[in-house]
Amino acid sequence: MVTEQGRPSREVAAELGICIDTLRSWLKAAGAPSPGQADRQNRDARRLRELEAEIRALRKKLEEKDGVIDILKKSVGILSKP
Repeated sequence: MVTEQGRPSREVAAELGICIDTLRSWLKAAGAPSPGQADRQNRDARRLRELEAEIRALRKKLEEKDGVIDILKKSVGILSKP
């Protein structure tokens, strides 16, 4: 319930009628990330997606600018011919 539903540990412990320390030890034994660690991983993943989207946008702009540069180079070549 804590890891899958993202509910607070205290709330789950109270619902199950167990001590919060017992629940924490079970989570630790199961290898579940702590709530703070899960939040950090979510933030990192979201930031990574944002950066990847920014990289795609910048690459697209770079391709457009490269196209404009090629056109300008060709037009300079045409205009400079006698």
